Parts: sequence; structure tokens; C-alpha cells
Amino acid sequence: MSDKYKNDISIEVLVGLFMFIILIALGVFTIVLSRQNFLQEKYPLTVFFDQVGGLREGDHVFLRGTKVGVIKTTHLENNHVVVQTDLEVPVQLREGYKVEVIASSMLGGKLMKIYEGPRAAAPLPADIQILGELPIDILEELGVAVEGIKKMTREVSEGKGTLGKLINDETMYDQLQDMLVNLHEVSDRLVNGQGTLGKLLSEDDTVYQDLQDSVASIRTVTAKINEGEGMLGKLISDGQFSEDVTASAANLRSITEKVNMGNGTLGKLVEDDQIYREAQTLLEELRAAIDDMRETSPVTTFSTVLFGAF
Repeated sequence: MSDKYKNDISIEVLVGLFMFIILIALGVFTIVLSRQNFLQEKYPLTVFFDQVGGLREGDHVFLRGTKVGVIKTTHLENNHVVVQTDLEVPVQLREGYKVEVIASSMLGGKLMKIYEGPRAAAPLPADIQILGELPIDILEELGVAVEGIKKMTREVSEGKGTLGKLINDETMYDQLQDMLVNLHEVSDRLVNGQGTLGKLLSEDDTVYQDLQDSVASIRTVTAKINEGEGMLGKLISDGQFSEDVTASAANLRSITEKVNMGNGTLGKLVEDDQIYREAQTLLEELRAAIDDMRETSPVTTFSTVLFGAF
């Protein structure tokens, strides 16, 4: 065998060995970067979604903010998207759980987020179907927001709404300008000491002195009342007057209770309707007597005239 042939074989062996080492390194790097432990036990979890918003195989699954697995497969089944996951830890879902697909970053990508449910809630049976929440499409929501902004700017440009009128209607601008002019005039009058408020703000302390004198007078009056001077002071400080008022109130309460119970003449007048019926009967008899007198009045007059002639 020639030396040239031996050299060619050696080079091929070296190249093959180098490529084999590279493939092994790529495999190791792939396993390390993907953070997959093929020797670790897996806990499968199947979730049914109406749609997953672009969730793909290999996307991460998070629980309590920690990655606990990856998406194994996604496929359509009976109008649902069936998502099968491989979890690194067992997950016990409870009543009130939530499974949703959210964006992993602003640049794109999805992940599945699991909320187990309240700690005090009852655990779900093992054979129950896990349903996922409808994912929120950020681009769709952003499109709706942009459309709303476009509609708002169009209405403002057309002069609709308060902001549109402020921008397009010169009447409101004129009114605002007039209001600013009036405000400027009022401030000038205040600075010049005109009006009551202006006098309060000006260097003239007459109003201040009058107000101080009024406060002093009020203080003097309250001091006299506290010392028991005058009628109001005696009413406040005299304990006998308070006792008399209390006794009068008690007597008045006793009288009203007796009246309500029908005691005494006033109580009988209030409670007993016999006097009312007797008074009504008396009025009816009096009315009847007056009617009789009216009917016999012509006869009496005629008799008086007739017998008066003899």
C-alpha cells in the first residue's frame, strides 16, 4: 500500500472523527439549551382549548412563575385544540383553576400558564376534562385600540364631542377669551382694593379691625354666658331652671298619658264618644225645634192680629 493511499485514509478517518465529535457536541448543546432531562419522570397533562393563539410544540409551561414543562403536541379534535404537555412535577388542579395561553414576550412567542385554584377549594377528579381560557390576541387588541383612536380623531376633526367643539368651534374660543378678560378685570379690582374682597386683600385694615372687634365682642358675650350673667347665662348655668324644665316635661308627659288613658274630663272628651253623640242629638233636636217654630210662625202671627182686633 502506497504512502499516498495511507495518507488519504488517515485524512478521511480524521474528518469523519471530527464530524462525529461535532455531532455529539451539537447533541449535547441541544440538550443543554433545551433544558430537557430525558431521564426525569414526566407527568402528562391534557388541556382542551377553543383556540391556542399560535401555541406550538416545545413552548414552555409555567406554574407559579416557574417553568415546569413543555408543550408536547397540539392537534384538532372535535372542534377543540387538544394540547398535551409533559410536566416535570405533578399538578393537582382545584375548583377555580385557570389555564391560559399568554405571550412570552413583546417580540412574539407563546407559553401556557397554569393556576391551580384557591388552596381551600376542592380538588378536581382525575378523569375530568381540563378546559383552557380563550387566549388574548395582542395584535387583535392593538388593532381594535388603533381603530378606536382613528374613530376618535375622525370625530374630533369633524367637530363632534366636547374636544371636537373646542378645536373646531370658534364660539367656545371666544367665550373662553371673554372669560379670561373678565378674570383679568376681577384680579385687577382685587389688586386695586375694590369691592369687599379687594378691601380684605388691600392694605386698608378697616375691615380687618371691624372683624377683630366683632370676634372680641362675641368672645365677651360667650364669657358672660359662661359666667351666668344675663338671661341666657342664667338659663344655661342655673341648675334649678333645668330641674324645673325637667319637672314640667314630666308633668306634661303624665297629663298626656292620663288623657290617652281616658282619665279626667279632657280624657273623657278625647276617648269617650258618648258626649259627642249627646251633643249631636242635642243639635238635631234644636234644629227640629227651629224648623217647627218656622212652620208655626205664620199661624201665630195671624192669631195675634185676629185676637188683637177684639
